[in-house]
Amino acid sequence: MQSNTLRIIILIIVGALAGLYLPWYAMGIQAGVLAYLLKFPVKSAFTVGFLSGLLLWGGSAWWLNYSNPSALPVRMATLLPLQGSVSLLYLVTGLIGGIFLGFWAWAGARLR
Repeated sequence: MQSNTLRIIILIIVGALAGLYLPWYAMGIQAGVLAYLLKFPVKSAFTVGFLSGLLLWGGSAWWLNYSNPSALPVRMATLLPLQGSVSLLYLVTGLIGGIFLGFWAWAGARLR
């Protein structure tokens, strides 16, 4: 019924709005609710949620550092085994968000 690109865009927009006013885990809950309400197919629900989370969390991390430069991302990338690479820190952040939203979207699709 709906294309996966449209589903990803919807999850990113609603997730960004939820992230402004609610705790971080509300993005996962909204992904599950949207997957249930928009009748995501179970086979592609994790992939759609994963890509949405990857883009949303990784993009948010990059945008926060771009709009307000700080030494914190460099320090975190040095503290973690990333050899000081801030780009890898954004990727790891996106992967964590992708897995988080992917499982929630899959759970919402399975609930139906």
